[in-house]
Amino acid sequence: MTMADVSQFTWQRGLLRAGPLGRRIELRSTGGRHGTAAARTIDRPLRPVGRAAALFDQLVMRMRIGPKVDNPLAFADTLLHALPEDVDGMAFMHSSTPGRCVAALSASGRPRYVLKVGNGDDRRLQNEGEVLTEIPSMGLPFKVPELLFADFVGDHFVVMSRAWSNCRQAGLLSRDELLGITAALGRPDSGTCSLGHGDLAPWNILRTPQGLGIVDWECASLTQRPLRDVIHYLVQAGGHLRWIKARAVVRELIEPQGTLAQLATRIGCPQPEVDQALRSYFASAPAASVRRVGAFRDHVASKLGLKVT
Repeated sequence: MTMADVSQFTWQRGLLRAGPLGRRIELRSTGGRHGTAAARTIDRPLRPVGRAAALFDQLVMRMRIGPKVDNPLAFADTLLHALPEDVDGMAFMHSSTPGRCVAALSASGRPRYVLKVGNGDDRRLQNEGEVLTEIPSMGLPFKVPELLFADFVGDHFVVMSRAWSNCRQAGLLSRDELLGITAALGRPDSGTCSLGHGDLAPWNILRTPQGLGIVDWECASLTQRPLRDVIHYLVQAGGHLRWIKARAVVRELIEPQGTLAQLATRIGCPQPEVDQALRSYFASAPAASVRRVGAFRDHVASKLGLKVT
């Protein structure tokens, strides 16, 4: 069995997603066709400007034009050397969560592993490792990352999962798709407690050859109902991506045939619990202070007669 030799790679950064326009992201790659395949696995922006910058950087990295940089995964060499396959490309970028980064590794030219790396006190990342350990027994009707490793590597906590090939961003879900996902979370086939994803946003849902797949389970809770997931998905799709008008979001949240009401019926939530979920969501501080999302939240909340922070 050939073990991975990750010390052989030369790393480079892009010119846009790792330059002045993408300084928070700082996308880096080992370049060439294989490094670009790894970069596409973790850098899938949904907004048009971000998509254009990502495509440009992928072209630059494929041609190995970007400036050379130090290996950002040097701390994990021991872990990566233990992989039982030939790794031929890697990519790395900063997460939107402070102190967090994400990496992808390709093998035989195809995406093979995804690593999420946090500080030693990154409790949410540790939670993701715990939840991904429990999920396979729940019989959920969509793909979930296959957990391979979740533990400390030096001063970092690393969650490694198997990457999905030939997948793409799901785009705007239909009502039936959103209802199907959240109803399955609320009533797992295994009969266990309800599961809330916690950050069910468009960028965390992919289309794979085997159907929909959901990633980023760090905010998940085995004691939370998925009512908040419906609210959050609609607000993010409308406020962050402009995919849905505010009036359509309001309809989905309050009308008897809307997604939220249908979900409550399917998983057995009484109306007071639905009302409380709405009040709690709009009263809580948003995870990211993006101005357009805040304005959209405020507008939807006003239509619902709710107060916001």
